[in-house]
Amino acid sequence: MKRGFYKIIGILLVLAAVVGLIICIAGIVGAWQVRGVVSANLGQTLDLLDNTLSATGDALGVADQSLGTAREAVDTLAVTIQTTGKSISDTVPLMDSLTKLTTIDLPDTVTATQNALDSAKSSAEMIDTTLAMITAIPLLPLQPYKPEVSLSESLGDVSKSMDPLTESFAGMNTSLSLTKENLISVGSQIDAIAENVASINTSLETAVEVIGQYRGLIEVLQNQVAAAKGGLPQLMNIMAWMFTVVLVWLGLTQVGLLMQGFEMLGMEVEG
Repeated sequence: MKRGFYKIIGILLVLAAVVGLIICIAGIVGAWQVRGVVSANLGQTLDLLDNTLSATGDALGVADQSLGTAREAVDTLAVTIQTTGKSISDTVPLMDSLTKLTTIDLPDTVTATQNALDSAKSSAEMIDTTLAMITAIPLLPLQPYKPEVSLSESLGDVSKSMDPLTESFAGMNTSLSLTKENLISVGSQIDAIAENVASINTSLETAVEVIGQYRGLIEVLQNQVAAAKGGLPQLMNIMAWMFTVVLVWLGLTQVGLLMQGFEMLGMEVEG
């Protein structure tokens, strides 16, 4: 019973050892055969990764150029807005000057002119009366003074013709006031636009910095991929040798197991 058990165990050990040796030998042969295929596949994967990184870098370059163009456009817009805002700021005092001109200076001038014309009209009435009396003396060979429109009437008509100017100045004052309010409103809106443009410019600067960081990262990754591609054959050789050493070590254990199985079979034969 005991010898039969040893025989069975010995046969199993021999079979296990033989199978183990076959597996180790096949593993060693397969490792060196697969090494080239794995190296080629990894090389293709690294090439694809390198191409992807290159395409990403090119896209970031295009984005960087686009952002540069956008920044130039925003800078130009900012200058235009500043110039417009300054023009409006300079125009508001002009509106104040024009308002003063239409509400104080010009009406006062018209009033003073009309007063002067009224005074001149009184004097002209005296002159008209005097000339009419002088030309009415029979002994003087003078034509009678009978103008179609007397000097006093002419001066009076001029004074009356200036009355509508006051209403015109009042209308101008209303228009100037509305214009000033509109300019102030537009100025406020332009200030808000200037703030938005400044915010956009800040965002663009941040985006440019981020793109620069990403381009630097991609460059580092490309260097790492290139280094990995250069060291890939050596790495695969090292892995193949390590796998071979492990399988050889396992094969040696299988040889020991095979010898032990033979010894157990020998014990059965000797029994």
